[in-house]
Amino acid sequence: MATSQEELDSSRVFQSLKQVVSALVQNFECDDEALKINFNVDAEPFEVAFRFAIHPSSQLLTLYSRMPYTVDEQYRDAFAKAVCSLNYDRMYGSTFDFSPEKGIVLYRSALHYQKSLISRELLEAFARGAYNTVVKYNPYLYDISHGVDATLPEE
Repeated sequence: MATSQEELDSSRVFQSLKQVVSALVQNFECDDEALKINFNVDAEPFEVAFRFAIHPSSQLLTLYSRMPYTVDEQYRDAFAKAVCSLNYDRMYGSTFDFSPEKGIVLYRSALHYQKSLISRELLEAFARGAYNTVVKYNPYLYDISHGVDATLPEE
């Protein structure tokens, strides 16, 4: 259970996040009670879906982006290896998560805001960084998920 100070801090971060998202995209879904924001952004080759969530008791802002495809069962072992290598070699503050049982892939990142002043600029950089990462690696991961021998994009 979050304390009143944690709830106040979370509300402040959420209000700033709403302002940032409204400046970045025209259409988004906002759940003020659950402290969640969902939106989609056009990108090649897929539309990118984002979900921001504020977690008052842990003082975390999380960002999830589920990939718009499921990994075919026959390619899941190779895909798991590719995701592990990508995470180890290139992901420093975020990860691509993969469920081998379900074939679901998502990008995940978190920002801890306990006793911190979180600026709109930081929130915007967090959102833009996530978008750039997902757009950069989506085609590579999609190819691997379909058995294509793909090359990692340049760093």
